[in-house]
Amino acid sequence: MLGAPTPVLSIGSGSAYANDRLAPAVAMADSGRVSVMGFDCLAERTMALAQIRRRQDPSAGQDERIGALVPLLRGYLSRGGKVVGNFGAANPDAAYEEFAARLRKVGLLGVRIGVIRGDDVHDLVTRLDCALPELGTTVGALGDRIVSANAYIGAAPIVDCLREDAQIVLGGRLADPSLFVGPICHELGWDLTDWDRVGHATMVGHLLECGVHSTGGNFEDPPYRLVPDPHNLGYPLADVDDGSVVVTKLPGTGGAVDELTMKTQLYYEIHDPARYLTPDVTADFTGVTIEDLGDNRVRLSGARGREWPSHLKVLVGVDQGWKAVGEMSYGGPGCADRARRAEEIVRARLDAFGSDIDDLRVDLQGVGSLFGDRLVGGEPTEVRLRLAVRTPNLEAARAAVHEVELLYFGPAGGGGATGSVVPALGVTPAYVPREQVRLETEVLET
Repeated sequence: MLGAPTPVLSIGSGSAYANDRLAPAVAMADSGRVSVMGFDCLAERTMALAQIRRRQDPSAGQDERIGALVPLLRGYLSRGGKVVGNFGAANPDAAYEEFAARLRKVGLLGVRIGVIRGDDVHDLVTRLDCALPELGTTVGALGDRIVSANAYIGAAPIVDCLREDAQIVLGGRLADPSLFVGPICHELGWDLTDWDRVGHATMVGHLLECGVHSTGGNFEDPPYRLVPDPHNLGYPLADVDDGSVVVTKLPGTGGAVDELTMKTQLYYEIHDPARYLTPDVTADFTGVTIEDLGDNRVRLSGARGREWPSHLKVLVGVDQGWKAVGEMSYGGPGCADRARRAEEIVRARLDAFGSDIDDLRVDLQGVGSLFGDRLVGGEPTEVRLRLAVRTPNLEAARAAVHEVELLYFGPAGGGGATGSVVPALGVTPAYVPREQVRLETEVLET
């Protein structure tokens, strides 16, 4: 007698960062191919930008695409499709309010939305005076310059919301793979302390979280590595079962899902493949096997897991004053020499601000901004001077941009000046005992 078939969950990627394209997500939703979609909306930089928006307006700080996204997902949601995402960014409650309003506007009433709170641990890191190892100081030593602190949180609160029949789950700094680990473990009935299964789910989440990375985006390296139709890359999706996963993409979309693209993404940003630390598990990818099934289908298996880390990583936002950037282009014979002379002039003009300028960097883009003098070639035909200043003094920031603009008046041939002055919010890691991070969930209806 045959046993019951192994349950399989089809889950798709909907986003890899805060400004990702919506069209591939809509194609995934409309395909009928998946029942759950995970939307990763954050990175360190985008979280910092969200915190700046929230500081300027306490009702802001959520993902800025919600208003455009909800009408596009109307059909998918009306058919019962589920969405999980860190749309909350710096302000999960604002994300809920916007989701609810937009859902009502398109006539979707009674949608259950799970809201996850508690990743904001500003008070906790202050009370613990957490070390900031990258800066060589502590939270207490920086005082009021600490403007935010958000813990990377895992799949458990997502599962809690899904158990209460939430169709949409949103939170703040939900860790990237956890957006997929939550629904995988919930839908397949896996315990969150079954470490090998959670390690397997984490591998799946890692393969989906970065969107087109898995379908050939960052794999492309012309002329050595190319994928078909890179202008139309599709997002990846996965058919997950208890022992393996098959990753693929929608038919008719560009890119490739093959052994090489999977290897490229599998070991992307994990530092130690034997000990990939997430809030959910210490994952081990060293035993993963990859089988190319052809036709943009790849089967992976063999991920393992051990107990989750004792501490959670925290993204700490530090007020660094203002960032000023000014640019000017030079072209033709002697352009690099003229740009270097322009650098001398601007540096001399900014000497008046002395210690008010914390950091000043000048690059000749196209000549030495990435590799300095290690790559030496002939004289360039064009070069762009870029000046960047970080300072607590708004007057100094504005002066830096103005001085670059004044390069129109010499050295000769400068053109295309641009400049900006924006708040500078740096981010740096800290670590807190996981048991001290108090999370809460609430499921609400539109």
